[in-house]
Amino acid sequence: MDIKNKTIIITGAARIGQDVAELLKSQGANLVITYFSDPAEVGPFGEGIKADVSKKEDIEKVIAFAKETFGRIDGLVHMAAIYQKSLWENLQENDFDKNMNVIAKSTFLFGKLVGDEMKKNEGPTKGSMVFFSDWSVLTRPYKEYLAYNAAKSAVVGLTKSFAKELAPDVLVNAIAPGPMLRPLDLSDAENEEVLAGTLLKRWGGGKEIAKGVLYLLQADFVTGHILTIDGGRTIA
Repeated sequence: MDIKNKTIIITGAARIGQDVAELLKSQGANLVITYFSDPAEVGPFGEGIKADVSKKEDIEKVIAFAKETFGRIDGLVHMAAIYQKSLWENLQENDFDKNMNVIAKSTFLFGKLVGDEMKKNEGPTKGSMVFFSDWSVLTRPYKEYLAYNAAKSAVVGLTKSFAKELAPDVLVNAIAPGPMLRPLDLSDAENEEVLAGTLLKRWGGGKEIAKGVLYLLQADFVTGHILTIDGGRTIA
């Protein structure tokens, strides 16, 4: 799909999302960017709208806003998520519910609601969706992140299921990022551990994710795929 003049919804446009938005905008896409609390996340890249992605009514508002602003919806890049520890001794039902709502439930709602809109479009490829999982849940789930792991694992299953349900009209894929940006609170010792377990021995940077998103949006013969962008960490 040529994304020039196509309308793409992006959720979670902070940090790496800024690189994604910048690249898609440079390719001529019309962007609708959601934010949870800080409108500055939208930047100069598109039209912003406040939304809690775990709520159906907010997602419906995002869809309505995109259609009112640009006429239709051609793409979705759903990046919004949380990343919180859930230590075993403190693990509660609320931890599971919060992660599943923000990560997995939002993926389900966006996939269903945006999928229904995309099916109305014309053309052999009526739309494309890109969701976000995590490299770790594919092979080595993080310790002390059980609730997060469960939610990101669900994204993998939802991606493949949506790809089947929406074929051949809408393409659905996901990205499983590895070490892309060093967390601000990461110690030097922890940083060395991450790099030692990554074949390319460096952090990837947000632009590498942006390249992956653009590829999946433009590809016309790829669906149900989980694209791992991790500098070789999965096999290290």
